[in-house]
Formats: sequence, structure tokens, C-alpha cells
Amino acid sequence: MSFRSIAGFGVKLCISVGILYLIFSRIELPRIGEVLLTTGWWRIGLIAIAGLGVWCVEYQRFVTALLPIIDRDKEMPLWRVFFSGYAFRFVIPGGHGELGRMLFISGSYSRRLLAYIIDKGSLAVVVLLTGLIGIWTIYRQYRSYYWFLTIMIPILILLIGIIYRRLRRKISGIGKYPYRTVLPITIPLSLLHILLMALQYWLVLRCFDVSFWAACGTVSVVMMALMLPVSLAGLGVREWISMQLLAQFDITREVALLAPLLVFLGNVLVPALIGVGTMLLFKMKLRLRTKIPDYSNSNDAMEK
Repeated sequence: MSFRSIAGFGVKLCISVGILYLIFSRIELPRIGEVLLTTGWWRIGLIAIAGLGVWCVEYQRFVTALLPIIDRDKEMPLWRVFFSGYAFRFVIPGGHGELGRMLFISGSYSRRLLAYIIDKGSLAVVVLLTGLIGIWTIYRQYRSYYWFLTIMIPILILLIGIIYRRLRRKISGIGKYPYRTVLPITIPLSLLHILLMALQYWLVLRCFDVSFWAACGTVSVVMMALMLPVSLAGLGVREWISMQLLAQFDITREVALLAPLLVFLGNVLVPALIGVGTMLLFKMKLRLRTKIPDYSNSNDAMEK
């Protein structure tokens, strides 16, 4: 573990702690309890159920991206691998996060990396598009920043093309990955992921006359901000951005804080604890040197 990784972890931890200190210094903690009572325990139960839906959607997207490069019969149960990724958001220094769970999968590093990119890249594309729509339709005061996108998006497309061409030369079989069968599944799953998170926000905010579509726009912009890995598992940034965006709806800071906190607890912290428990209970071992699978069987793997 390098000094650079440890230092990066320390910086992100400091940023999360610093932002949380600013947030909690500006709110009245007893009012959080009042907001909980206003929300109602039955709605909090619905938020938890929606959180389970987020887990299921993320798991299905993870498996869909992974199946073309593995022989499932030779792998450990994929649900164990899946939950370990949540734990890695906290325990791996340097912000590698869920990429660490791919170390429990057989195959070459490059192909495991490709499956990870397909999984998270699908979500990133949908988040970017819905976030831009949310800014344009709901948070119009931020439209002035769109000029920056007219420069950055063409540059980003150019960089993606350059990276793909280089990876195609270095990673055997990258051109044989079944993009046409995987992406039509992972992209709609990513959209469903955002809608379920918006439902979680809305179940808190609907008591204060915030519409579901406003909650969708808020979640999209928040997730777009979280694409920049500047904090520990998004902690602090998620809450701060939510408070700034929801301020235009004339709701209190306590209400604006409760929604992202509940999402963090249900969608990040609880599955991370499950992941830690799974790794310890089943004594999961890293697969650092394994035989490279053959892409020619990718269709069979998808059918399984």
C-alpha cells in the first residue's frame, strides 16, 4: 500500500469530516427527530424497501456486465462479491472503491476491468444525461454553466475514443465483448437505479410539497457531483449538494439533510457492513493469478 494511496484516503476522509462539521454546525439536531416523525415510520419503511430495490438493480447490472467474461460455475457466489464492493468503498485507500471486488473474480485483470467499466460506465452515462436534464428543467439558475459543457463533452468523447483504441490493442478480446446485448440491459437498469433513489428522496420531501420529478432532478445532479471522487464514499458531498439544491424549495436544512442521510444509511452503509461480514464469515480469497477465460463462450455465459 503506497504512501500516495494512504494520503489520498486521508485527504478524502478530512474532506468528508470537514463538510459534515459545516453541515451539523448549521442545523438543529432535535429538529431531525421532528422531521422523522413528520415523515412517518411507514414512509421510512418504504424508503428501506426502495433501498432493497436499489441493491437488486445494482446486483443485476453487475452480473449482466460480468457474465460474458466468466464461467459462473467456477466462481464463488456472486452476491458475496457484489456486497464486498460496498465495503471496499470505505476500506481501500486511494478511492479505488468497488473496483476492489473484481479481485474476487477469475480472469485477467484487463477483462475484469472491462466488466467494471461497462457496469459503472452505464450508470455514469445515464447520471450525466439525467443530471444535465435536471439542471436545465429544474435548477435553471445553473444553466450558465452549460457553456463549459460545450467544451468538455467533445473533449471527453475524443478522450474516450483514444482510450478505447489503446485498450483494444492491449486487451485481448475487447472487441469481442457483447456490447450490443449487455448495454441494452445495463443502461435501463441504471435509469431504474436513479428512479428508485429519487423515490427514496421523494418519500421524505413529499410532505413538504416537493414533486417526484423535482426529486429526480435533485438525485441526478447529486449523483453527477459524486462522480468526482473527492470524499469518502460520497459522505458529506451528497448531503451538502442536496441541501444547496433543495434550498430553492423553501424547506428547512434539516429536511434537506434527512433525505440524503437515509439514502446513505440504506444504500451505502448497511450493504457495506454486509460486505464486511460476508468477507470475514466466508473468508473470501483474492484471485490474483487465474486462467484467462475465452470470449468465444460469452453467449453461453449470458444464457446461464
